[in-house]
Amino acid sequence: MNIKIDFRWQLEQNGHLVTLDPLLFDLLSSLQSFGSLQQAALQCQVSYRHAWGLMEKWHQLLGASLLIKHRGRGAKLSETGKKLLQAQQLLQANHAPQLANQATELMCQLAHIQQPETDYLQIHASHDLLVSMLQDTLLGIETAPIALYFHESLDNLRALHEGRCDIAGFHLPAGQAGQALVSEYLAFLSAEQYHLLYLTKRLQGLMVEKGNPHALRSFADLSNSDLRFINHPKNSDTRKLLDQLLALQQIPADTITGYHQQVNTQMAVAASVANGTAHCGFGLAAVAQTFGLDFIPMQWEHYCLAINRQQLEHNGTQALIDCLSDNTFHHAIAEFAGYELERCGQHITVPLFFDTILAS
Repeated sequence: MNIKIDFRWQLEQNGHLVTLDPLLFDLLSSLQSFGSLQQAALQCQVSYRHAWGLMEKWHQLLGASLLIKHRGRGAKLSETGKKLLQAQQLLQANHAPQLANQATELMCQLAHIQQPETDYLQIHASHDLLVSMLQDTLLGIETAPIALYFHESLDNLRALHEGRCDIAGFHLPAGQAGQALVSEYLAFLSAEQYHLLYLTKRLQGLMVEKGNPHALRSFADLSNSDLRFINHPKNSDTRKLLDQLLALQQIPADTITGYHQQVNTQMAVAASVANGTAHCGFGLAAVAQTFGLDFIPMQWEHYCLAINRQQLEHNGTQALIDCLSDNTFHHAIAEFAGYELERCGQHITVPLFFDTILAS
């Protein structure tokens, strides 16, 4: 069983509610990518007539066209179409982890009613495109039921330490930036009780508008400038990393316009830059790529899974280990920028990670 929770858009007109067909957002997104309504219809597996009819319906309801057609040159989104698509993307990006957690909780509750003996492997992990792909793969394995929840790294390790989950995903910046955080993480990681499975090395940096029109290269370019930055929540892992890097470079946070403006997720930061709300933000190379943004690399991170040794033989754990060593999974991840998979799936000890790997 796999449950998805999404938003429903409604327009009230003359006392009646009209629900917006989710297909419209798919068409708008495909139209933006392909520059052709015919290609967008093919991508969404509907007829051109149906796609055009849907566009015309919402043209009439909204009082403005969603696309601009050019004879012989395809079509593009109108300003109304852009704003509608951007609002949907930002809404989904800002709340994706919370919706995923609610869906997972409901899935477990319903499964327990039908099959009380179901033994879910509880995984708490930091939100990441690679982790989401891993989840999609594992959900298709009925003999290895997992329940994945998204939280920050220290919250995940605390839950593992307190017995509220079986596996905890955490990431730490490589080199000097990570050393200041080591003691906090080791407080929850007993070498005797937990085993580490290396997931990936991933790249964080500045996500900027396509073409980098302001020629940004570093945080120093943002200091005392009018360029708008969009930030992460105060206690999030990425915000902590950002603050570490600013401190190492001796750049006062208050000199960056927009430092105190925040959204909930990496995807929401990228969506804010893509829709022009901000000029730049800080996040993963893969997320920048997803939103068609330019990227300035700044800091590598190591992402690991800490596993309670008592759960190493669980069917879900074994399925997870098998997936991480599968070439098909590696090839799928290779499509995204900023992931190094050389160590993916390697079994490592807590001392080896903190004493050796973290420095690299």
